[in-house]
Amino acid sequence: MPSKYQPQLSCWREDLYKGIYTTQLHLGNNERLRYANDDYCEFSRRLTGMNPLLRLLMITIATGIILISTFGLYMVIRDIVVGEEYSLMFLPCGFVAIFIIHFFLSMSLNIFFAPTDFPIRLNRKTGKVYIYDHFLLYFGSWSTFIRSPFRAKEITIKEFDWIDIQGVMTSVSMTLASGGMVRTYRIECVVCEPNSNHIADHFILSTHNSLCYDEWMWINSYMAFSDNNLDAEFMPEEEFSWPIKINWPEEIDKKSKASSLEEYQQIDDEYKKIKED
Repeated sequence: MPSKYQPQLSCWREDLYKGIYTTQLHLGNNERLRYANDDYCEFSRRLTGMNPLLRLLMITIATGIILISTFGLYMVIRDIVVGEEYSLMFLPCGFVAIFIIHFFLSMSLNIFFAPTDFPIRLNRKTGKVYIYDHFLLYFGSWSTFIRSPFRAKEITIKEFDWIDIQGVMTSVSMTLASGGMVRTYRIECVVCEPNSNHIADHFILSTHNSLCYDEWMWINSYMAFSDNNLDAEFMPEEEFSWPIKINWPEEIDKKSKASSLEEYQQIDDEYKKIKED
């Protein structure tokens, strides 16, 4: 049976129930909860952490590959310009070199400049959801290969209404050469047009190697003010924090922490007036 949310997401597995979840034990948050109070909560959508020494090693290797590929590309271009015999035979090597340079330059700049986390904030008093988004979360899409590597710092902030958000589970499997299969599960949130099942946007909530609904169940109960069964333990702090920090824009930061729709509207009006001036 296909998803009721259309157009259906790739690798769809199931539509998730939206509402209060009750269990005998406290609903876990998979150590993804960054902060929570009576107004709003913030969840981590961090990719797998990377040791600082591993970061430096990867940057060093990538830089070496870029330099070698750049030299190879220079030699191909020089031979073509000079008119060396058989030089056109090496033209495909030039295109390969360009691709390698683009890929490893993107990797290096993202290791240097991309934030290590891309959180989501949910305000239950205003019913608003805020996404701190980056293309790295969607690694493998066409944007990975056509996006300029110099946009590594670029963050997209999106605001949605919780009432328009639904959850779906997707999964991707890969067969191993040694036999067996590895499967990755993702909880994706689809943003539907008001009073419809037509998808206007979507974003990734979490990714796991095993089937896990923890964050989705926790958030649903929190947004419905059902706190009694929630594990409110925050995610552990890292021993090392990469210099690139999460930086919510001032307007979004204030709106996401508003204690009522009236306060939210006051903040919105205030910033609209500033923009007009």
